[in-house]
Amino acid sequence: MIRVADGVTFIDHMIVLGQRQAIAGVEHALIGMKAGGYRKVRISPHLAYRDKGIPDLIPANAVLVVELWVREISSLELNRSKC
Repeated sequence: MIRVADGVTFIDHMIVLGQRQAIAGVEHALIGMKAGGYRKVRISPHLAYRDKGIPDLIPANAVLVVELWVREISSLELNRSKC
């Protein structure tokens, strides 16, 4: 779960690392975390939404204060076909 500084829950779903399903700052912060883990991080604009922001939610060039909770970790087996 990711919560932005004002307490608004922004993302509450499964994220596959390396698939660009989250902003770069969140991906970096999740590396090394374990199930049940908690981490509070500040994410600079260049690792978040830069000068674009998200209208009516996150201003341009915003520094995000994000709380991360990891509920569970599972590995995905990639289906690799033989060449």
